[in-house]
Amino acid sequence: MRSKPLLSKSAQLKTKAVGDALPMRIADLGARELVSHCDRCGRHLRLYPGHADFDSRTRLVSLLDRLVCGARRDGRACGGLPRRLVLVRDERQWMLEASGDWVEDESLFWEHGDFELRAEQGGRAAAF
Repeated sequence: MRSKPLLSKSAQLKTKAVGDALPMRIADLGARELVSHCDRCGRHLRLYPGHADFDSRTRLVSLLDRLVCGARRDGRACGGLPRRLVLVRDERQWMLEASGDWVEDESLFWEHGDFELRAEQGGRAAAF
C-alpha cells in the first residue's frame, strides 16, 4: 500500500489558514494587514492598508526586492531593506520568506507565564 505524500509546511499553512489560502498578490490581501520590517533601523511600516498605491497584481514576494526604507534620521534616509513582510489577521501572523512561502509566526505573542516579577531591588518591586 502506498503512503500518502506529505504536504510541505507552507502547503499545510495555505490549506488551514483562516479558512482560505494565504495571499500571493496585493489584491488577495482583503481584510489582512501587511507590515514591512526594516533590516537597518528596525522600524515597522504598515504597507496595506496604507498610503502606498500598489498595483493590485503586484506579487507580495516581489515587494522584498522593491522596497527601500525611507525613514529619515538626522536628515538622511535610512535606505534599509525589508527584513521580512508580516501578514496579520485575527491575532495570527505569518512571515513571507524570500521563496514566496508563508510561515506562521507565534513568537511575538505572549503566553501567560512569559513574564514574572523580578526580586525587589532597593525596597521596591520592579514593574513590567
